[in-house]
Amino acid sequence: MKKAYVVIGANFGDEGKGLMTDYFCRTEGGVINIRSNGGAQAGHTVCTKDGKRHIFSHIGSGCFAGADTYLSEYFILNPMLFSKELNNIGNDIGNIFIDRRCKVTIPCDMLLNQFAETIRGNNRHGSCGVGIFETIVRSRDNRYAFDYGYILKEDRNTVRMMIEKINKEYCQRRMKELGIKGSAEQELLDILANDILTENYLDDLYAMTSICRDTDEQIIEKYDTAVFEGAQGLMLDQDRDDYFPNLTPSNTGMKNIRAILDRLEKRETEVCYVTRSFFTRHGAGRFDTESKDVAREYSLYDKTNAPNEYQGVFRYGWFDLPEFMSSLALEKIYIAEGEKIAIAVTHLDMTGDMVICPTGKLMPEDIAYMALADMLYKVNGETAADVICQPVTAKALSR
Repeated sequence: MKKAYVVIGANFGDEGKGLMTDYFCRTEGGVINIRSNGGAQAGHTVCTKDGKRHIFSHIGSGCFAGADTYLSEYFILNPMLFSKELNNIGNDIGNIFIDRRCKVTIPCDMLLNQFAETIRGNNRHGSCGVGIFETIVRSRDNRYAFDYGYILKEDRNTVRMMIEKINKEYCQRRMKELGIKGSAEQELLDILANDILTENYLDDLYAMTSICRDTDEQIIEKYDTAVFEGAQGLMLDQDRDDYFPNLTPSNTGMKNIRAILDRLEKRETEVCYVTRSFFTRHGAGRFDTESKDVAREYSLYDKTNAPNEYQGVFRYGWFDLPEFMSSLALEKIYIAEGEKIAIAVTHLDMTGDMVICPTGKLMPEDIAYMALADMLYKVNGETAADVICQPVTAKALSR
């Protein structure tokens, strides 16, 4: 039977999803790597034994392992950031398939996002500033909505006129809704009026269409192994009211993936929930176990998540066992009979192979046992070669 692996972040994102996606894509036969939510705000780091390192945002994190990429209907395209990533990674990217139903970000979405987040000041939502939510809001109005299928159907001049219409009609209305006014409003309007911005965007857009192939989820049937790559984490899911408003505008767990899998032939499926041995958060919002002491005690650091204007500094905290278990419990309704559950614990090399909680240390085996998992993946480094796989057979002794 064909196989499917699902990689889902169990926390606030930044758990190690890129590494685990790379790991599962290193298998024999044809492999397709499916992006199942979010968009270019994802930053999934993959390192290889031969020294390659890249932060994947559009292209699937299984690229270095030779996997092809499918951007599903739940993914939001950003041609500008796709072009930037392609320049960084080069042309050895395999086949990239884009679902015709994908929403497409345009410059005004990003600018509205960035200006709105800036004026929120201390009440920022923790956005990455790449326009994901604004793309979704604009797409709710049929007069200004378009998907990848529209781009393929219409010529460049028609798309240009649509963007100009959005800039003149929709953006001005949306600025008022977001409270962008005064000098900020004029600055934003001046940027949008620059024809060079639109032309550069269209260059990136049509460069993307020339490289990628349009499709739908049936492309998955052609591959022996499907590796679904979730973005962000369960505690940022748009339905997590307990963490509102500092959420991501997508379903970060199995919901989208379940919808895709149910439209395909049955596969032998393993759902892997990824966590660090401690918790992190990049962006504003509730973080119950945040602690500067834990970062100092264990000399915690991160090579990928540098401080930035919109998300601020990278935050560290103790592993929150109750919240971890609660997040997994919410996922149960999307797990089909016969599907295996796995837990991957990353960054164990930073914490002496232990999961560090406020009340003491746990072995990764403890976490997997309590989660009723079938498999445990322990990660003591940055590459797929640093992953140790073992079945969950019995409860470990806590230390």
